[in-house]
Amino acid sequence: MRSDPLAVLIDTSVLIEFLRRRPRAVALFRDLSARHINLAISSVSVAELYGGIRLGEETKVAQIIESLDCLPLTTSIAQQAGLIRAQQRRLGRTFALDDMMIGATAIAFGFPLITDNRRDFEIPEIEIYPGY
Repeated sequence: MRSDPLAVLIDTSVLIEFLRRRPRAVALFRDLSARHINLAISSVSVAELYGGIRLGEETKVAQIIESLDCLPLTTSIAQQAGLIRAQQRRLGRTFALDDMMIGATAIAFGFPLITDNRRDFEIPEIEIYPGY
């Protein structure tokens, strides 16, 4: 793990906590911004946010998304996500495809992933950010 990453990928669960103004998430965003760490999200997280949006949150969700770098889901990232999921399934472990797409995005860009659902990303190739 790099001691001070230049960029991090933020999982949807953390974005939702930030959207709901949970103190832990707000403090995390402030800390990362103060250290000039680039904050990125997967395009999969955009879909997840809009898929679970509450009435009246549309503007706030759009503002959050616009303030972050949105990384695309490419063919190679989608392929890697599917391969990781298939490999894990053969080992008797089931992971959600959307989580594997987010994880594969982190791998492809070399960014540590910030999540509060570590069990959803227990894959050796996925670097989990330790400070959350």
